[in-house]
Amino acid sequence: MVLRRASIGEPPPDPVADAAADAVLDIVGGATVELFYSPTGTAPLATQTERAQASATGDGPTGWDLTVVVTLGKRIAHLVGTDERTSLADLLDELPRAAVRAATQLRNHVDSNNLVPVTPAVRRAVRDTVATEVLSAYLRDRVSAMRPDLVGETIEYLIELSGTRVESHDLTHGVIVADVLRDSPRLEFAYPADIRAAKRAPLLFDGQQSLLVIDPSGRARRELQRHRFEHLIATAAPPPVTALDLGESGSLVAAATQVLGGLGFFLRADRSIWTFIDGRPLLVRRSEHWTAFPLELSMSIANMIGGGSVATLVTQAALMISARPRGAILAIVEKSSDLDTVVSLKDRYDLRNDIDPLAMEFETRLHHLIDAEDLDEHTLVRLAMLDGATVLDREGRLLAYGAIVSSADSEHEGARTAAARTLSETALVVLKVSVDGDIMIFRNGAAVATLLGRPAVSRRS
Repeated sequence: MVLRRASIGEPPPDPVADAAADAVLDIVGGATVELFYSPTGTAPLATQTERAQASATGDGPTGWDLTVVVTLGKRIAHLVGTDERTSLADLLDELPRAAVRAATQLRNHVDSNNLVPVTPAVRRAVRDTVATEVLSAYLRDRVSAMRPDLVGETIEYLIELSGTRVESHDLTHGVIVADVLRDSPRLEFAYPADIRAAKRAPLLFDGQQSLLVIDPSGRARRELQRHRFEHLIATAAPPPVTALDLGESGSLVAAATQVLGGLGFFLRADRSIWTFIDGRPLLVRRSEHWTAFPLELSMSIANMIGGGSVATLVTQAALMISARPRGAILAIVEKSSDLDTVVSLKDRYDLRNDIDPLAMEFETRLHHLIDAEDLDEHTLVRLAMLDGATVLDREGRLLAYGAIVSSADSEHEGARTAAARTLSETALVVLKVSVDGDIMIFRNGAAVATLLGRPAVSRRS
């Protein structure tokens, strides 16, 4: 929700700031963004000191100062209310500053006296500028003096590549901006300007087998291959086996940021742009909108089910699946008997030894070939991407996979959504991953949150 008010009279027209507020809501759905205007030189809005709130003040329209206040929604506010600093808290601190800077940069390009909303092209520019400001702030904290336009130019180049094919290939491309090479290069390659002219560059640095290392001055320095980290830094260990292996969505770029620091970018073949910090995803651009990767999802699910390591296991699997063009249903139940009236006996992995071998269906016989006693996220992903639901108990034991959950509502919504909704009436929590990568969380027969997706509700108040 976006709120607008002023210390005196009515707030002035400021369509670019309105668009910046919408961009913030894209990044952290369910938040409230307040735009508070005060005459230039007067005291800005006195904000609260809640941990789930952050603010920044800067220039507004002529004669006004603008204070942007971002407050997280109740469903995730508790995730920054701990003594331990979280990535969500870091992102929250940057968002209002990014919104103020984006509005300042673009406001002069829009006629604020015209009450007509900004054009779609300006909205896209505002969204990309807010993301650029957030990512630039993260990068400045991790490198020495950097070229001011480096992040923005990189994003623009990746957007350009996302609509291009080379030698009949859907392009992927990976780069990392890191402060690891201190020597002066023999040849100067400005990124992305000089690389843009080399059509095969994206194919050489595909982000899956090799990525391009950029220094903070914006110079392309050398490639980094998946199996040759020590060629860049002699003391570097091989890429760590990350807890969140995103496969074709940039596990190499993620590993590079974990080993080398800096900021990583990966353009997927589906035209989405993924960014990475410290080995983990930060912001994702898809369908021209930027969304924060749900890093605290496991904490939220753990709270829903009363704790337990299974929350982390299911979260990792859901995020790994969301990075692929596949869908899935993942559920956590209190105890195995909760499935007795929901899932067919033939789909019950936990009851595979209780079925008469002479009456066992061929699909059920496969249960005896599956190694899922000590379930990890990779095995869970493989099973969950089969048609049907995958169900675990609170201890992380596999109860069912490929399970068919019938629903009377499937005529009114997608079959996977209807099945997830029905299953959530019995389960503690259900995660439905769509083929587009959105993750919907269901409890008690209702959707309670959508992650990595775009909100479709009115935001003005």
